[in-house]
Amino acid sequence: PRAICHALTSVIEQCGGRVVAGVSLQELLFEKLDEKKETKKKTNGEENDPLKGPKPKCKGIRLQNGMDIKVSKDDGSVISMLGFIPTFLNLLPADTRTAHGVPPGLPAISERRPLMKIMVGLKGSKADLNLTGADWYRLPNASLPYDEMDQATGQIRFGTIGVDAGGDDLTTDGEATEETETTSVGGRRGKQNKTATPATAKKITRRCKFQTGESWMKVSFPSAKDPSWHDRYGPISTCVVTVEACDDFVRAFDTKPQIYSILKGAGNSTSGEMGRLMDRVMKDLLRTFPQLEDNIICTQMYGPVRSGLTHCPARFAIKGNRPETSYPGLFVGGADLTVGDSFSASIVGGWMAANAAMGYSMIDHVYLKKNLTSDLEQFMEEPSLVTERDGVVVEDVGVPFKEVNIDEENATKAAESSKEE
Repeated sequence: PRAICHALTSVIEQCGGRVVAGVSLQELLFEKLDEKKETKKKTNGEENDPLKGPKPKCKGIRLQNGMDIKVSKDDGSVISMLGFIPTFLNLLPADTRTAHGVPPGLPAISERRPLMKIMVGLKGSKADLNLTGADWYRLPNASLPYDEMDQATGQIRFGTIGVDAGGDDLTTDGEATEETETTSVGGRRGKQNKTATPATAKKITRRCKFQTGESWMKVSFPSAKDPSWHDRYGPISTCVVTVEACDDFVRAFDTKPQIYSILKGAGNSTSGEMGRLMDRVMKDLLRTFPQLEDNIICTQMYGPVRSGLTHCPARFAIKGNRPETSYPGLFVGGADLTVGDSFSASIVGGWMAANAAMGYSMIDHVYLKKNLTSDLEQFMEEPSLVTERDGVVVEDVGVPFKEVNIDEENATKAAESSKEE
């Protein structure tokens, strides 16, 4: 990620662009529709259907400090990499959303539960701690099959793998064993078990808490993925543990789309809930990677952070989950367009949004084999490796290049001796 960000920043600045970090966004800016278009829309009887008729063009973004950043040209575009829910529920002005609607299918999707991240500093290099660059995942109850064994016969009745024993329960206004007198159609009276009806059924949802040894968890070692880490920072390593935020930090709303609200003070590191969550997560981490014990330098918890859409079938079935939106000049990218929530998925989502903004269509991709990458390879010249630009030394590579000198004579002798053996 570091090398890609350095390279993209360098290209953007060379083309006259600017990269700004740490700013808070308020809302998207839209042009007002012409009165002629509005009159035509009402004449066609489309005033009651926000999905039909002309839409205002997105022309920029407004920051929390009141500053407006607008596209420089009429054919300019605004690309949001925040995801569908933050873009159309948080940044889209309420009056615009009410008058012109949201992308088709957006009410059918759901937001994924926000995440908590625990950063761990470790003493020792990748080799010392036997760390891997691959991410480690634990799925909820995936390793807990609920099997039962008859103590008398020893026969095993296999249960279902992955069933949440503490899931949602349905209860009724009365117990199922309670008997009541009822009258049948034939006029006979008798006693029948009181059954639950959809009208009287109540759905009770258990509070979501991190369960040691069971809950979803992801462990990654970013330092083990960077080949230049040891040269730049020495014999230290990093670890990032990701878990889902408990109900002590977020609250789910049964809306369309289903969203989560981050509770006030949820990110306070001095709260007791964060300390208890940290203890449970560290216990699981050391149980899975025992070589990290006695090598932990520092720990820090960050979150909750939003994590995009949940991986439900509606996410991939709705018509509106694509880079192009119903608002001209507004495009959406990021991991919501692809499978997974990884960094590589975000890159693919950004590539799709860039192609859409440049006007590449399905015919270009499928039949003509034409896209942004192929055109760059065909028309652009090979970049020159420069270390100085306008009198300023720049770093265009994330990993320092080291020239390896190979003794060809000794290498040839070693190869011949290995063949003889």
